[in-house]
Amino acid sequence: MSLSHFIADYKGLTGDKRLDARAQALWQSLSKNPGSVISRLSADRAGQVAYYRLLENEKLSEQNLIEELTCRVSPLVSGRDILCVQDTSEVNVSSNKNRLRPNSGLGQSDNADNATCFKLHPGLVLDAQSLCPLGFSAIKIFHRSEQQTDRFVRKYKKLPIEVKESYKWIEVTEASKKTLEQAGHITFIQDREGDIYEQFASVPDDKHHLLIRSRTTRNLDSESDLYTAMEALPVAGYYTIEVSADKRKNKKKRIAQMAICYGTFRIKRPANLNKTDYPEYIAVNGVWAQEVTDGVGDTELINWKLLTTHEINNCEDAIKMVEWYGARWYIEQIFRLLKHQGFGIEDTQLESGWAIRKLVLMQLSALLKILQMNIAYNDPEGGQPIEEVFTQQEIEVLTTLNNRLQGKKAKTQNQHNPSTTAWATWVIGRLGGWKGYDSLGPPGVICLKRGLDRLSHIIKGVNLAKDMCTG
Repeated sequence: MSLSHFIADYKGLTGDKRLDARAQALWQSLSKNPGSVISRLSADRAGQVAYYRLLENEKLSEQNLIEELTCRVSPLVSGRDILCVQDTSEVNVSSNKNRLRPNSGLGQSDNADNATCFKLHPGLVLDAQSLCPLGFSAIKIFHRSEQQTDRFVRKYKKLPIEVKESYKWIEVTEASKKTLEQAGHITFIQDREGDIYEQFASVPDDKHHLLIRSRTTRNLDSESDLYTAMEALPVAGYYTIEVSADKRKNKKKRIAQMAICYGTFRIKRPANLNKTDYPEYIAVNGVWAQEVTDGVGDTELINWKLLTTHEINNCEDAIKMVEWYGARWYIEQIFRLLKHQGFGIEDTQLESGWAIRKLVLMQLSALLKILQMNIAYNDPEGGQPIEEVFTQQEIEVLTTLNNRLQGKKAKTQNQHNPSTTAWATWVIGRLGGWKGYDSLGPPGVICLKRGLDRLSHIIKGVNLAKDMCTG
């Protein structure tokens, strides 16, 4: 694995060398200066106009951008056990609604009937052992109709899964199978919305597994239901996990005491599927992880009921499922980076929904570096080698900055191995306003984004000084 695996290569993407070069330049600008306002991503007015025309050009298609992004992950997964985390995010650009063109790839929102949003549903690929992010296996980007009728009018529950919006879970999973075919074992991790009987019936096999948080109780082949049966399980063991501090929610770092139960259940086919070819029963393994820490409010206690097709033979297997499910947090960070204080996609001045959607696909590739840093800082081994994430010039500048940002006391010094991404994360976190104290929790993704912005400005200054000295 090398830095090149995380750099977009748009050569031959559009069939037009000039457009390919322009797309490459835009991606590089997004990588160095994360944002969504085109005027800030271009050096001058001519560059700004060129980027607008690029994103409006039909030769630059969503499908080509998705294929370029997902193809890069294929060689990285060979022989590895992989986690593929999925979720959906709504990108709503209603603040720009007076500029938006109608019928341009935008539709109804979850919370309003204005046609100013689209949906993004990616598959984020992580190494199952290290949790290092490797890329994206598949991406579905779509919008609802501007005049979509109520789900009750459409008799949504009676529709086949293939025409429901929830088919996105199966669709992205099946596309991911093709992208990740060289991997060892693949575990697809999804939140409650992915708890679909049709998915458990069609996706799993010896190589592909599901790990999904239960959305609702279900009837079993016995007279009981799933939740009643799970809550009757004996506690198989106890273990502790560290819950990170979250300044946004005023939560301090704590050690959580967890009780874990597990068992096997035969879930009965839902009544609305009785006239289909789906099996009458499906066997799944259930894991219930419940926090029992004293002095923690009920609303803060961790309480997960998970369903998986992995075998659970002992308490260690059950704990692994809980730890893997916790990796779903990383895709939430991806969405957070796209919005507001991150890349600020909702503040874009683009007038076409199609152009905004293509910009988001390019941003997904560019923001991987921030996620790599975030994960590395929490990794005892320091995450990926620094050369896989940063260029040689960036490393040289970071080395100089590290010497200036360190304090005299040990707790204000960078204690990480300089050959790891965690070392660079400490420096960039400090540039972004983080105080450098581990007791305050690790630098967050927005802080790292700010630090990366400052690093970019510093490198521009270094290059300008070199030009002046050699001019």
